[in-house]
Amino acid sequence: MTLFVRELTNEEGNILLHLARRGTEPVEVRRALLILASAQKMKIPEISRLYHISGEHIRKTIHRFNAEGMDSLKPNYGGGRPPTFTVKQREAIIDLAQIPPHTIWVSFYKLVAV
Repeated sequence: MTLFVRELTNEEGNILLHLARRGTEPVEVRRALLILASAQKMKIPEISRLYHISGEHIRKTIHRFNAEGMDSLKPNYGGGRPPTFTVKQREAIIDLAQIPPHTIWVSFYKLVAV
């Protein structure tokens, strides 16, 4: 069974064309091109050969567009690694980093000498 994107409204088609031609975010442009190709009844292997993108990625993009609409074109970044230090720890590190090195060594030698 062949998978195609659902019928596009005129507004969606115009937005997709605008994104494909003048978009600034590469992920959105690529996804808009995939959706437009599917809307023109191109099969997934043809789109894959045309844009050098895996068929699995194209299927996921089409399913997501059918479920979410235009919001599916925006990248969904994960946010990265959770913070390693708490806010108080960061403040303490910044305060320590702003102390001149000579002052630190003098304090250290006083502690060692005792």
